[in-house]
Amino acid sequence: MATTSTVQSMPGIGSNYLDSTNSGTGSTSNSLSQQNFLTLFTTQLQNQDPTNPMQSYELASQLAQFTTVEQLTQENSQLNTIQQYAGAINNGEITSLVGKNITAQDSTMTVSSGSLTNSLNYSLSTPSNVTYTIADSSGSTIYTGSINAQKAGAYNVPWTGKDSSGATVADGSYTVTLTATPTDGSSSAAAVLTSIQGQIASCNLSANPPTYTLSGTNGLVIPVSSVLGVSSN
Repeated sequence: MATTSTVQSMPGIGSNYLDSTNSGTGSTSNSLSQQNFLTLFTTQLQNQDPTNPMQSYELASQLAQFTTVEQLTQENSQLNTIQQYAGAINNGEITSLVGKNITAQDSTMTVSSGSLTNSLNYSLSTPSNVTYTIADSSGSTIYTGSINAQKAGAYNVPWTGKDSSGATVADGSYTVTLTATPTDGSSSAAAVLTSIQGQIASCNLSANPPTYTLSGTNGLVIPVSSVLGVSSN
């Protein structure tokens, strides 16, 4: 990306010169590239009035402007190189997890051929009464369950893939929402973290943010940033 500098008033150079510097593009611009800046400065020196030459402080000022433009161009080039290098390292780290088993923060359970394809874990920070709801892709609640007096620790969401009438739900992804109320009578909700476990089958670096796809039927797609832990096979 070329660094540009806004043209300042330079004695001895008129608008006709600026028009000629852009004649190749068919447009007039008030911004100059580093090369155009140097060409303009040199032309200015060649066309100055010999009876009233440029003062030394004017020359120093314009040389300082040119030096600034040159330094900014170099810095932009270096920053672009650093950005590309950092991106390559980041992509390498992301792809290195393919085939690994992970734990990731998520709230999705998937049904395929009438059966759940993954389990969903949750953890309680304090003894609590737990209520969980299952919603389909449109956001409609299809099932609500409750578990009383659970101790602090890790558990699995006990949903079996059926709606409130006992019928098996259609294939697809379902969102789980948990609410935990401490059994000590506290009015504030207890901290609840839902997560899934699985093996990474592939990654998508073109997504923003990049994503992992877990192996299995209807493999879940999760953002890279949601990974909580990694383990070997």
